[in-house]
This record gives sequence, C-alpha cells and structure tokens, in this order.
Amino acid sequence: MTRARAVFASEAGAAAVEFAFILPILLLFALGTIESAIVLFIRSSIESAVLEASRYGITGSEDGVSRADRVLAIVEERTYGLLDPDKIELETLVYDDFADIGKPEPFVDANGSGFYELGESFTDVNGNGKWDADMGKAGLGDGNDIVVYRVRYSWGIITPMLRGIVGESIVNESAVAVRNEPYK
Repeated sequence: MTRARAVFASEAGAAAVEFAFILPILLLFALGTIESAIVLFIRSSIESAVLEASRYGITGSEDGVSRADRVLAIVEERTYGLLDPDKIELETLVYDDFADIGKPEPFVDANGSGFYELGESFTDVNGNGKWDADMGKAGLGDGNDIVVYRVRYSWGIITPMLRGIVGESIVNESAVAVRNEPYK
C-alpha cells in the first residue's frame, strides 16, 4: 500500500502530463495564426491584382495580346504564383451606368409576387435571351463603358485541425468598378 501511495504522491512527470494537455491548444493557436496570415496575404494579393488588372483594362489593348488574356495574366502575376491559375475565377461585366451595377433586368411583375417568374415579360438588357438577376453583359466593354472586374478564388485550408473549425476552404473575392477611357 505504501508503494501505491508513493506513486500517486510523486510529482515526477507532472510537467509532461501538463504539456500533453496544453500542446494541442498551443499547436492550434500557432497554426491558426499562420493560416490566418496566409489567408490575409492571399486576400490582399487578390485585391491588388484586381486593381492592377482594372487599370490595364480601362486603357484598351496592346498589339497582339487580347485584353482578357492580359487581365488574367496580371491577376496571376500579382498573386505571386500562390494561386492555381486554373482555379482563378475572373468575371467582367459591362454596364451603361454605375447605378445599374448588380441590378436585375427590368420585368413586368404580372402576378404581383415581387419576383421574376418564368413567363413574365422582361427587357433583355444584356442580350443573352433570358432574364438575369444581374443585367451586366459579359465582356470588357468599349470606350466609356462601366466595367466590373471580379476575381474569386477558393483557398483550401492547409491545416487539417482548422478544417473542422472553418471548413474545407475560404472564398476570397474582390471586385472593382471602373469606367473605360474613351478609346476606339
């Protein structure tokens, strides 16, 4: 009996047990901090890329390079190779006026529901033959057009412990609206 009391009364190894309890929390905090820094850097890079791409887009095109290809190349360059180019979603929508951004195509609400329903007449602003919740027309526009540049990228969480907390990925999105210069 005295030997059992001696084992339970001994404090040898207590630090190792305490460290075993603290280690997972310490690792989660350290890895979470690093992962958060990576996500913030990616978000900042995407914002910078969208701004730079829009600056190029408003000026027109270079000889031999399409504007769309150059805009995508700028996004890839400004994200420092951290993003998979095949997963970058670049969307450019053209509007007649800044007030039209994000607005649905006008429609006649025949049944008074407040929502467009199949069969109701509408004005096809973007010319694609169907009603859209956003009247923007795909493309980079011409001189004096309003263009919204939007980049989306889903960044996969690297740390397995954090996937259970925040999910498999974080979607980073950045957008800017600009007016093209009056080029021909």
